Parts: sequence; structure tokens; C-alpha cells
Amino acid sequence: MLKTNDQTSLCEAVPNIHEPNSTTAPQFPQNRRMSESPGFFTEHRSRMLIAIALTVSCLAVYSQVIGFDFINIDDRPFVYENQMVLSGLNSKSIWWAITAFHAGNWNPVTWISHMLDVTLFGSAAGPMHAMNVVFHTINSILVFFVFGRFTSKTWHSAAMAFLFALHPVHVESVAWIAERRDVLSTMFWLLTMLAYFKYVERLKEPSKDAGILGHPTFWSILTFVFLALGLMSKAMPVTLPFVLLLCDYWSLERLNKFSDLWPLVKEKLPLFVLTICSCVITFLAQSSAGATVSLQTSSYGDRLLNVIISYAKYIIMMFYPTNLGIMYPFDNKFEPVEVIASVALLLVISVLCWQQRAKRRYLIMGWLWFLGTFVPVIGLVQIGMQSHADRYTYVPYFGLFIMLVWGIGDLVNRFEINKIAVTTVSIAVIATLGGLTVAQVSRWRSSETLYTHTLSFTTNNYFVMSNLCLYYINKSDKNTAEQRCTELLEATPPSAEAFSILGLLRTDVGKYDDAVNYFEKGIRMNPNWAILYLNYSLALSKLDRTEDAEKALLKAKSMNDGSVGRLAAAKACNEFAKAVEKKGQKEKAKDFYSQAAQLDPDLAEAAAGLKRLSTGN
Repeated sequence: MLKTNDQTSLCEAVPNIHEPNSTTAPQFPQNRRMSESPGFFTEHRSRMLIAIALTVSCLAVYSQVIGFDFINIDDRPFVYENQMVLSGLNSKSIWWAITAFHAGNWNPVTWISHMLDVTLFGSAAGPMHAMNVVFHTINSILVFFVFGRFTSKTWHSAAMAFLFALHPVHVESVAWIAERRDVLSTMFWLLTMLAYFKYVERLKEPSKDAGILGHPTFWSILTFVFLALGLMSKAMPVTLPFVLLLCDYWSLERLNKFSDLWPLVKEKLPLFVLTICSCVITFLAQSSAGATVSLQTSSYGDRLLNVIISYAKYIIMMFYPTNLGIMYPFDNKFEPVEVIASVALLLVISVLCWQQRAKRRYLIMGWLWFLGTFVPVIGLVQIGMQSHADRYTYVPYFGLFIMLVWGIGDLVNRFEINKIAVTTVSIAVIATLGGLTVAQVSRWRSSETLYTHTLSFTTNNYFVMSNLCLYYINKSDKNTAEQRCTELLEATPPSAEAFSILGLLRTDVGKYDDAVNYFEKGIRMNPNWAILYLNYSLALSKLDRTEDAEKALLKAKSMNDGSVGRLAAAKACNEFAKAVEKKGQKEKAKDFYSQAAQLDPDLAEAAAGLKRLSTGN
């Protein structure tokens, strides 16, 4: 049995396991119980103290989010204007979560978690932020226990967990309520790995005394269930069956020669089928909302160049996490030097990992984890117009963390570096990351603080500029909003988003003819965006063009792209009802007042109109 002494440092020496490949992964032990060393820091006590330290660290860094607001990108259709989510947990909302393609997503487990938040805490942003922190804390502790179980390396696993918990690039996944899907799917990812470990363990040592828990079939089924729950939270775990094969190669040592591969793939066929189904559903959901970018917008050549550069950027971001924001625009003007440097970096690391595959399996395992888990989001199938995103690193960085932590352990062992010095440096690095993360978290306080920070170091970021303008429209007085939005949008090229915002501004200040003109331009640029038709209807109603307003309103209602919130829909229905009431169409007005009141029970004007027409006054 492999024994470890993990009291020495965060990056202990890697022991010789077998010859000639003495520095591959730890041998899969016959008995996974770790030895208890004498003294205060026993193995069990050390693990508990590390788990407590992880919890305290996560709460210390992220507790500030409790006072943060929603972000008007994604939080709006996902939460605060999503009628089904705001209705809480009930049979209707659960059925919707299971069956709906909303905002280009099919994430029923995530939707249900948001509904549970509303049922337990109400619709305020603070408790939802807090729940994201809770899930991130759970994930950090799971990272420690998962890699500890797979490798029997307590302090290596602790270093992994602290890097995961406190790296500033992970702030987006935690501080953004809409990214509940990220922290939730990762929790099920890690639970899948734990269940798979138990499955392999029971294959080697079945236990009749443990009942059903001693049978490998139980753990095989649980592995399938956890993966399914992860995929229903977010499609990111589609690469997890491949990662399990990497674990077979590295820490479990079940994949030692080519003939071992097919039996291991065969046992995972149900998992592969599950991920294929998830890929199809995800593509259909994204396509239904127009989120996938066509080749006319972005060619395969541009996408491939962006993939190469993005991989290099993600590596740099891990070691130099500065200028982190919510959106990095896709730019098809690539600098040759940047492309060549990126290719060289990837090739050098790949060659190094391949050359060391016999002696240091963790290098090829971590590198393939990093490369492979990015595949669904790296941009080969372009979703949206971002070149890369912080949130995409939440799982792939495990691969780089493995390479870094186990690599340092190797160096400490080989050169007999003072372990107290290594521990001191490790703590200093983790503390520095924690400080950077505190600063990065503070930038997510509101849409304004986040967007202005992002615009300070990005160029041509028209999407963020448009959403900052929307923030001013909703949070500032009309004159301030018009002034700031005009300044922002003058710097952007013509777009449906810009025309939509300008149309809203003109509607707010009573320039309805100008508003109609802007909305018509926006519709010509993007005829498949429901919110444009809704706002177009609003402006037409103000001009008493009720026939055109009704057509636009019905068009908006017939589209299900997640862009129309219930409050905006209520306002449009109410304005249309007022317009047709003026023309004496009382039954139609009554119907639309009723719709407006149902969409927004707090809309007093709609309630008053409905009461007036119902009583005949």
C-alpha cells in the first residue's frame, strides 16, 4: 500500500512508485485509508483543517457579493425578468424548466435551483449571490477531497483546491448570478469523479458486507446520474468521460497499454451516449435563439486562429490574471506575431509533455485535460461574439493546476529544496491570488462598475457599451441616460442593439416618430429579435397607430428568444390597451389590460384600466 507523509509542505516530494517510470501517478492502493501520523497533525485532522481553511477563504473573499446587484446581461432573462423563475417552485415552473429552450439554453437543474432560491429567500439579488458562493465553496472542498482520493496526496490536493478557490479568473463564475450553471455543473462533475472512483475501487475489492454500496454497479449508476445532473445544469461536462479516461491513465493506472483502451471506453459507453444527447440538445437550444455564429460572420479560418490565440491567452491568464472583464470582443484581425508566438507556445508545451509521458504522466494528463475540456467553448463552434471568457476556465484550469502542483512537487524532491521555503512561497502565492480576487470581485458590484472596468482595457466592445447604456436608461434620469448613451453609441457601428437603445431613449423623451424610425432600422438589421418588435409596438401605440402596433406586439409574443421580460411586455400591452381604448375598442382594451396586469401585478395603470372597463365606467 502506498503511504504518504503530507505534513511537510504544500508541494511534497513525489515518491518512487515503480520502475522504470518512477514519477508517474500514484499507484491505485489496495486500501485507500490514509495513515495516521502521530502528533496533532494527523491525516484526518489535517484534512478537516484544510476543509475549514478553504471555507473561511472562500467566504472571506466572496462575502462582499451579498450586497451586489443583478447584471443586466443574462441575469435579466435568467432571473429577474423571468416569470417562471420568479414564481418559485411549483408544478408549472418545474415543467417549464424541463421542457423549455429559454435564452438559448436548456439547463433544467439550474432553472430549478433559481426557483428554489426565490421560494426560500425571495427575488432579491443578495441571497442568489450567496448561494453561488456556497456552491463555489462546496466545489473547492470537493476538489480537495476528489484529488486526495484519486492520488493519496493531501497537500498536493490542498494546493489544487486553494488555487481553484482563490484564482481571480474564476470570479466571473461565482459573482455572476446567471453563472449558477457553472458552479452547479462543476459540483456534479466532481461528484461524478468521486462516484467513478468508488466504482473502480469496488471493481478491485467488492464488499459483500457493505450491501448495495459494496457493488460496483451501484457506483456505475451513480456516476451516470451525477453526469446527467451536471449536463442538465450546463453542457460543459460533455468532455467528462474523456477526463475519466485520463484518470484511468494517470492516477488509477488502468490504462497502461493500448489494448487496455477499448475495455475502458466500452464501460463508459452509456456516459458517451449521454454526452452526445446533451451536445445535440445544446446546439438546438443555441440555434433556436440565434446564438451560434454563422460562417458568413466568422469563417472557420478566423475561428481556428482565434482558438490558437485563446489557448495561449488562457495559459497567460493563469499566471498573470490582470485586465479581467465580462466580454472580450471577437476580432478577426490577427497579428502574425501573436499567432506565431501562440503556436510556438502550444507546440513547446505539447512536445515537452509527450517527451515526459513515461516518467511524468501528470504532465500529459493535465495538458490533455486543459486542451480537451476547452473544446466545447473554445470557439470551433462559435457561440456569441466573444473571443474567450473567464468563466470558461472554471473546469479546464484543473489541468494546468495538476501540471503546476505535481511539477513543483517533482522539483522539490529532485533538488531537495527546503520545504519550509516552498511552503512559505506557496502561502504567499495563494494570499496574493486572494487579494487579486477580492479586487476583481468588487468590480461586479453593479453593471456600471463591471462595464466601465471592462471598457477601460477593451476596444470595439459594442456589446458592453450597449448594455451600459441600457443600465443608464433603467437607473438614471432621462436626460442623463440620453446624454451618456449618445456618447457611448456614437462610437459604435450601426447595429440592431444600438438602434433599439436609441429607439427606447426617443420613446422616453416623447420623440415617437424618431423612435419608430430607429426600431424599423433595427428590425431590418435583426428581424428575429423579439424585444425590437415589442418596443416598436410601444412607440406605435404612442402614435395611435394601433393596427401596426398590434401586429408588432403579436410578432413579439410569437417569438421565444428570451429577450422579452415580463415587465417590458406588461408595459407594451398596457400602452396598446390605452391606445385602443381611445378608439373605443373596449373589449380589446380590456383583454390587453388584463394581460398587462397578469404580467406585472404592480402596474397600477393596467389594474385601473381593467377595473374601469370591467365596471363599465
